[in-house]
Amino acid sequence: MWTPSGVHRIEDRAFRPSFFVKVPPAELPDLQRRLEILDQVAATRVAMKRTSLAAESPKPLLEVVPRHYRDLRDAARIVASAGKYYEYELFDVDLRFSQRYFLEHGLFPMGLVGYDGTWKALEEHFALEYEIPPLKREVLDVDIDAPAGIPRLEDRLLAAKLDGDVVDGDEEDVLRGINALVEDHDPDVLFTDGGDAFLMPYLVKKAEAHGVDLRLGRDPGFHGTRAAKSYFSYGKILFKPSQYLLKGRLHLDRGHFAVRESGFAGLVELSRLSTLPPQEQARLTPGTGITAMQVGQAHRDGVVVHWKKNMPEEFKTAEDLVLGDRGGFIFEPEVGLHEGIVEVDYASLYPNIMVKRNISPETLDCACCGADDGRPVPGLKYHMCAQRLGLIPRVLRPLVERKRYYKRMKKENTPLREVYEGRDTILKWTLVTCFGYLGHRNARFGRIECHEAINAYARDLLVRSMQIAEEHGYDVVHGIVDSLWLRPRKDARDPRTLTESLHRELGFPIDLEGTYRWVVFLPCKTTGVGALNRYYGLFETGEFKLRGIELRKHDTPNVVNRMEDLLLRELATARTAEEFKALLPRCVDLIRGTAKALRENRVPLADLILTKTVTRTLDEYAVMTATVAALKQMKKRGFAVEPGEYVRYVVLNEAAKEAEAKVRPAQFLTGDERPDAQAYVRLICRAGETLFAPFGYTEERLLAACRRVQDAPIVDLGGEARHEGKSAREGHYTGVGYHAAYARAGELLAEE
Repeated sequence: MWTPSGVHRIEDRAFRPSFFVKVPPAELPDLQRRLEILDQVAATRVAMKRTSLAAESPKPLLEVVPRHYRDLRDAARIVASAGKYYEYELFDVDLRFSQRYFLEHGLFPMGLVGYDGTWKALEEHFALEYEIPPLKREVLDVDIDAPAGIPRLEDRLLAAKLDGDVVDGDEEDVLRGINALVEDHDPDVLFTDGGDAFLMPYLVKKAEAHGVDLRLGRDPGFHGTRAAKSYFSYGKILFKPSQYLLKGRLHLDRGHFAVRESGFAGLVELSRLSTLPPQEQARLTPGTGITAMQVGQAHRDGVVVHWKKNMPEEFKTAEDLVLGDRGGFIFEPEVGLHEGIVEVDYASLYPNIMVKRNISPETLDCACCGADDGRPVPGLKYHMCAQRLGLIPRVLRPLVERKRYYKRMKKENTPLREVYEGRDTILKWTLVTCFGYLGHRNARFGRIECHEAINAYARDLLVRSMQIAEEHGYDVVHGIVDSLWLRPRKDARDPRTLTESLHRELGFPIDLEGTYRWVVFLPCKTTGVGALNRYYGLFETGEFKLRGIELRKHDTPNVVNRMEDLLLRELATARTAEEFKALLPRCVDLIRGTAKALRENRVPLADLILTKTVTRTLDEYAVMTATVAALKQMKKRGFAVEPGEYVRYVVLNEAAKEAEAKVRPAQFLTGDERPDAQAYVRLICRAGETLFAPFGYTEERLLAACRRVQDAPIVDLGGEARHEGKSAREGHYTGVGYHAAYARAGELLAEE
């Protein structure tokens, strides 16, 4: 417990987490007698609990209290085995122990509390305005002798730094110096860069080798460590590093999603709402956070949570599957250049649909209403409950209201503006994930039919929005799920009048994103029809909006980003479609100038680094691609790259068969390498085709133009980065130059 006068260690030996078993009433006494003789079980008792969200009244369940919380899973497995894994239903088995403690005592992390032997919350859980305690935050960094280019666990520790104070000497001296620095500074939050992935396991191994008792927390040791793993999520392979949680002190890796995207203020916001401690929440996704919020609400409702939830999809006819298994509505875009287009977007559309249409597993096709009395789902044979509010809307409503409040407050010029921005950002990500998690097979309160119902409401909403827009004098040029791009006719009303009418008639908040001077909708490269989410345009405010082009991708080398930066700056001078078209020859010259710089070897190696995700182990690759060539060199030097991690390299000879001749991993660059200029010329021409395909500029045509470089202009790909507003990675770009879009690709070389 943190107080202004210091940190206090409180140990609660009375805390006993438990789980529940649903058995036939006649078997309950016998099971209770058998469980009481187990070494893992301290006590059993009958408790009244609701076993599902739809259950009207509680039922008698057998509550099993283990002797120690580490025995809980073992006891649960014994009970499941006794029931042949299908006769008994088990609940509250795999809830996080930290969240159990908070829920049982009515507390939440980073909240104001009182303690006099018992806990008392002194702050409202969902307060919009709350004070973040002035925790002492410091960064721990180390200096390692890395002759292979990448630090390895066996490399020598040279020095360490904490908040500007440095310790050096031999490895044992540095390790003891780290202990002394941490004890002397006594930070509440210890930040690291790559702490879970490398720094912590490195320090632990060094401490074991030298017999030093490494003490980074206020208590010795870690709250357990989880092994690193690769896993699939929505068709992508991801990598999750090991976890090192300190005792009595927060260890936060600045690369963790919540910290990286929303700062410490955003992490605190999500931790308070999810009732998961900041150390845990930082290493989890916003989707896990939203699930924890649902578990918390269920607990307050007296509902226990299924272990190994098994809710199969309802049987459907082929016609029902065709009607229900669809996403949001899409209007195919009109490929090409347009001017004067108005864009409108529904704010947090799917969360608002879930709240306003009362979508929750227990409210869909509820027994209390029936098909005649319930609220019908447009186009489907479902209905939503009209009598009681579901769990999902009750969880999401405070989030929607909070985001609206923080979005308004971050625009105010107050000392807390940065705090409001962090809270708004993390709530945005949380609301984005809540829809997907509702249809995810692992969601504790998920149901695929709810997923289908949300999409049905969204489709109906977009079609009705189109009709209202046409009544106000607009034609739809493009529409995707929650956004419309509209071309005003001569009789068109003011765009703000349109948004007010849409909000009034449909009941959902909608924003005027802006009016474009010009916007280009791009074609699909394989079919030529309009791509759904690939476009770039310039608002009347002078700000770009970018989607689907190379500048928005994470694997693009910096030379391509810099070239697109030059092209966009050139196009930013166009105020009309005619002026845009007049600039196309100049843009082609800039592409040719970039090709000339590549062929003359004037582009820094740091700008030529490609970053690729590793999708399998090295042995599983069958073709010698550039990525495989880089992996072979990494393995040769003793580095294992797991699926889901990244590999970074420069292409030396695309046609080479030998790994060392084909590419050079970024960490092993010496500076005298000669890159494959033609391979990079193809990349910039491919990027040029992305931008200018609607105007007849194919990759082949641009490659032909780039062969004639004698008269190509000298292009300056360097210069001081000037970056305003939102980053190009977020899709907004001011047109004044963005050279930091891929800065991380050259961090190592920049340091050297």
